[in-house]
Amino acid sequence: MKEKLSIFLNSKPFKRFKKNHLAFVSLIVVFCMILIALFGYFITPDNTTNANSQNLELKLKKPGFRFYELTIEDKISGSMKNYFFGFPQKSKSVIIYDTFYIDNNRLIYKNQFGKYISLPYLENLDQKVKKRIFWLGSDSLGRDVLSRLILGARISLTVGFIAVIISLIIGVVMGALAGYFGGKIDKIIMWFISVFWSIPTVLLSMALLIAFSTQSKYQFLIVFLAVGLTMWVDTARLIRGQVMQLKEMGYIQAAFSMGFNNFRILFKHILPNTYTVLLVITSSNFATAILMESGLSYLGLGVQPPAPSWGSMMREYFSFIGSDLSYLSIIPGTCIMIAVFAFNAIGNGLRDAFDIKS
Repeated sequence: MKEKLSIFLNSKPFKRFKKNHLAFVSLIVVFCMILIALFGYFITPDNTTNANSQNLELKLKKPGFRFYELTIEDKISGSMKNYFFGFPQKSKSVIIYDTFYIDNNRLIYKNQFGKYISLPYLENLDQKVKKRIFWLGSDSLGRDVLSRLILGARISLTVGFIAVIISLIIGVVMGALAGYFGGKIDKIIMWFISVFWSIPTVLLSMALLIAFSTQSKYQFLIVFLAVGLTMWVDTARLIRGQVMQLKEMGYIQAAFSMGFNNFRILFKHILPNTYTVLLVITSSNFATAILMESGLSYLGLGVQPPAPSWGSMMREYFSFIGSDLSYLSIIPGTCIMIAVFAFNAIGNGLRDAFDIKS
């Protein structure tokens, strides 16, 4: 394993990719996004499921707002599953804005109206009062914007990953069959490609989502399928061209003469040599999938609330543009822009790294 890693790190394509500073920095950005998506609940200030801890008392607070929170009857379990899928909602919480002190396990604090309130005896009171900061402020329901932004990365990357897998499976199979066998099979597959190519991808995704909108239980799965089924056309066309070119190579003709069957020639000798094209188009499709998911969520057809999505966050607070709360829409929009730019930069870097002419 170490030898293979050493060979890869010393290979010319990797060195060329590393010299492309923009692509290399973009790769680091994407790697950080993946870590945030996987371990989001470890770092979010609000680790409840979907960061959906609502408190209207804290709505529309500015970035950097600090307060204390007392959780009463908190029965949150600490199983490993909670750290990846979120903790249950807290039973009850008391928001402390400014001054408070503890006297014999009785909490005396000042509420939002400036009045002092005393709570009865509570055990381990000093451990239940925790300081919190809204680093990016709170939304109209009193939810932490930073927490929902972090979990929004998980939604975008998950949709992108599964949609790309679906598009690769369909595109590679269809393109390989069309390019390898040709004739009537090629004509039939190219007819399907032309039909899908003629339909705008966003409209096709919207049609699929609207058609299955009644199945709200499977809404998340439908988003994956809708995005994935509209991106396989580009993959199929590129793989078809590569297969048509490779099957004329000398080593493929030698495999024909040795009597190898079509399955072995196609999947063991031709398709492995298309990995450079697949790497580039996968990166490009990832950016497209993130952009499409955000656009569908912005239109209200993507991932449904309370699941945090960058597109739905932009839609919810678009009316605040021009006010002092415009950051609620600008921040998720900036995250979408950075993610799409990073994947496109990686795709361009991979294309240059594997370009033989360079």
